[in-house]
Amino acid sequence: MSLTTPYPADLLLVARKVVWYEQPEETLADLMTFLAHLMVYGSSADVSVAKRYVPEEEFRRALQNAPAGVFDREAWEKWHERFGMSVPPLPRRRFPDGSSGPDAGHFVGR
Repeated sequence: MSLTTPYPADLLLVARKVVWYEQPEETLADLMTFLAHLMVYGSSADVSVAKRYVPEEEFRRALQNAPAGVFDREAWEKWHERFGMSVPPLPRRRFPDGSSGPDAGHFVGR
């Protein structure tokens, strides 16, 4: 699914809040990135706004295809529990050589 322009003003405000490093129109053009950030940084009011325009199944899909490095453990567990899904390990970055990034919450060299 994708959202169509012009985007609703209330959704643009939420996008600006949860993905502060790019223009809200760019954020909403990438629905999966928007939803992942919303589920971590958005308030319950922000989620309510998004649910007016985005079906719940898209939230599930964003969770199942979450990018590495966006979710913290608390949000990851909360959303999986909310959808009645088992909680897998947090996504990790994969490198071209087949290795993966450090475990969530740990940095290389520490």
